[in-house]
Formats: sequence, C-alpha cells, structure tokens
Amino acid sequence: MKISRIYNNNVVVAVDGDNEYVVTGNGIGFNRKVHDDVDQNRVEKVYSFEDQQKKQFAELLNRTPIMYFQIAEAIATKAVNEMDIELSNQIFISLTDHLWYAADRKKRGLEIPNLMHDEIKSLYKDEYRIGLWSLRLIQANTGIQFPKDEASYIAMHIVNATVGNKVRDAKRIVAFVKDVQTIIENVFGISFSDESLDTSRLSTHLKFLAQHIFIKDTKEPLNLDQMYTLLINKHEKMELCVENIFDIVKLNYHYTLTKDELVYLMIHINKIVSI
Repeated sequence: MKISRIYNNNVVVAVDGDNEYVVTGNGIGFNRKVHDDVDQNRVEKVYSFEDQQKKQFAELLNRTPIMYFQIAEAIATKAVNEMDIELSNQIFISLTDHLWYAADRKKRGLEIPNLMHDEIKSLYKDEYRIGLWSLRLIQANTGIQFPKDEASYIAMHIVNATVGNKVRDAKRIVAFVKDVQTIIENVFGISFSDESLDTSRLSTHLKFLAQHIFIKDTKEPLNLDQMYTLLINKHEKMELCVENIFDIVKLNYHYTLTKDELVYLMIHINKIVSI
C-alpha cells in the first residue's frame, strides 16, 4: 500500500491497486510523504469504505479536525471489545460528524438536552455505559465537558451501527423518515439522494425521532419557545414545512409533535437549507 494522503502522524489514506483505505497506527504518518509505502509494522487498523462513504469521509475530514475521527475510532473500538459486537464502518463517519457538530454547538452555547436520554439509558445499558466513558475521553482530548445527554446520543450511534441489530419498529422508522424527507424535499426543493453529510445527519436525527415517537414516552417541556420563534423565522418556508410535518405525523403515526421536538428538527433542517 502507498500513502495518498497524510492527515496527521497517526492517520493516513493509502491505495492498493484500485482500492483505497484509511489506515491508522501510532506514528504511521510521521516523517512520511505521499507515494511512500505504508510501514506495515505501524499499522493498527485498516478501514475500507463504499463509494458513497468515501465521498462522505473525504468531505468530513476536509472540514473536521482529525482528532474527532480518532475519538470516534476509540469509542468504536471500546464498544467492539467490551460488548463483543461488530460495527459498520459508517459509524466512523456518522459519529465523527456528530462529535464535531456537538462540540461546535457547545462552543457556541447551543446546548439542548436529548429528549430520548432516559429511554436510551434504560433500553441500551451497555451502549450508554460506553457513552459515559466516551464523555471522559472527549474531555481529556478536547477539554469539552458534555452533559450526560451526550452519552445517550453516542449510545444510539453504537446501536444503529451494530451489524445484525434489528432495531425495533424498523419498517415504521423507514416509513417515517421517508414521509418527513418527502415533505422537506417538496417544500425546499432539495434532494436527499446526494447523501451529503448534512442530509445524512438529518436522516440520522429522523431515525432517532421516530424511535422516540414509537416508544411514546412523554417529557416535560423544555421551554424552547424563544428558539422555536428564532428558527421558524430563519427561512421563509420553514413554517410551512414544520406545519406539514406536524400534520402528517399526527395523521399517519397518531402522534402530536411537541414544540421541543420541532425545535430539534428545525435545527437540522436549517443546516441544510442554509448551505
């Protein structure tokens, strides 16, 4: 394998014939140059991605500090070793992106509790335990101290990336995500087929929201009225979009979305329509 890109001393991209890999290992990129052979003695992990994943991964690392990939890798390794599970490589994209996005929000003072925290903590105890460990790892490496809500987000990334895991209500979740995506596409004239990081992040949030809805566990309101007003006015079509989503969820899934849930949804929609 020959090095095609060096991200830092411990992460490189390498090619072997027509195949491209992300290779990690202590010092694997130190004092090396593009086109050098990979030092096999330093290789610890080799990751291959599907074509669409390659595009997402390249986009991700072009705008995200490599440290967040390394944190995601450490979290995934911890989960695999302690829970004896197999994880899809998609977790390295989705979790890296989530961690960077969460850190950015934290720095800007945009902290919003996870509406599903209690359910996740109860239903996915092992994954949640890994999430709590992850918070200590993140703080040690970035200085950022997340609340325990973040542990439940990390837990759900592990749950959704577990190979062979049959998520409860899987068919209904797929239908829910498609229904909401269709409304967003029609209102804003965008497409989810491009599978960019931002649309992928929104799709992940919709899956989490669907799981929350199908559990049907009500929460005390978080008093996000001010943020709701701010977001609803961010885009001239946002109110129409939110009203349509509210109506179809009530009609098809017999659930009344709360203002808090709509705030979470608008945060992700706004990320796409503001590009």
